[in-house]
Amino acid sequence: MKYYKELLTIGIPAYNEEKYIAKTIESCVNQAGCVIISDNASTDNTGEICQKMAQKYSNLIYICQEKNIGGAANFNFLLKQAKTKYFMWLGGHDYLDDGYSRHMIHSLENSDAVGCYPASRHVDDNGEEIGIYEFWYANRLSCDSPSQRVYALIAHLHEVSAFFGIYRLEVMARNPLQAIIGNDHVFVCNMALAGRMIYSRRSIYNWRQTKMGLSYEENIKIWERNIGGSENKIGMSRKQMKQAQINILRKAGFKGVGIFSKLCLLVKARKKLQKRFGD
Repeated sequence: MKYYKELLTIGIPAYNEEKYIAKTIESCVNQAGCVIISDNASTDNTGEICQKMAQKYSNLIYICQEKNIGGAANFNFLLKQAKTKYFMWLGGHDYLDDGYSRHMIHSLENSDAVGCYPASRHVDDNGEEIGIYEFWYANRLSCDSPSQRVYALIAHLHEVSAFFGIYRLEVMARNPLQAIIGNDHVFVCNMALAGRMIYSRRSIYNWRQTKMGLSYEENIKIWERNIGGSENKIGMSRKQMKQAQINILRKAGFKGVGIFSKLCLLVKARKKLQKRFGD
C-alpha cells in the first residue's frame, strides 16, 4: 500500500467547514502521499482545525488564501500544487471509506485508463446513509470509442461523484475547471474524451448532502459566490456548460460512424442537456 499511496496527492478545497473538516482529513490522510488543503479565506474555525492537524500529520499541508478566490480557482490552485502521478479532489465536508485510494490506484497502475471513479454513498448532515449511487453504464465509459464515452456522460450523468475520482495528473492539468455552473460535468466529459475511465465499486466516496434543505434563493447565492457574478451570469454559465459538453462531443470524433448517425448523436445530446438543465 505504501508504494501506491506515494503516487497520489489529494486536494481539499475548503470554505467554512469547521463542522466536517476534521473527519474529512482523518478519512484521507493515510491514503495519499500528500494531502493539501486550500482554505478559501474561511471566516469560521476551519483554519485553526487544519493547522492543528497539519502539526499532527507530516504529509498534510495547509494553505490559506488571503481572500476568497472563488470555487473554481480554488480547485485549480490545488491542482497546480500537485507533483505526483495521480491527483484527486475531496470536498471539505465529504469523506472516504478505508481502502478508497488503494483499490483505485491498483486498477490504474494495471490499466491505460486516464482515471478511476468510485461508487458514492450519499449521507446526510450527521453522516447517516441516504442512498448508494452506482454507475450502471460504467461499461460505456471504459469502451474504446471517445464519442460513446462522452455521450454516455451527457445522457446519463446525474450524480457527479466521478468528479472526485483519481485521475492522471498530466491529463487533469490540461483540463482545469472553468468558472461556470456545472463545471464538474464539463471536467468529467473532458476526462472521457482523453481516454477510458474505469469504475471501482469497492471504493466508496461519502458525499454529504449539505444543500438538501436550501431554498432556490440560497442556492443562487452559493452559485454567485462560486462564479463571481449575478443571476444573469448564472444563466449564461448554464449555456456555456451545455455548449462546452457539445463541443467536447464534437472533438471526440465519430470514427466508423456515418454523417447521419453523427448528426443524430449531436441532436440527442442537445435534447438531453436541454431537458436536464433548461435554457
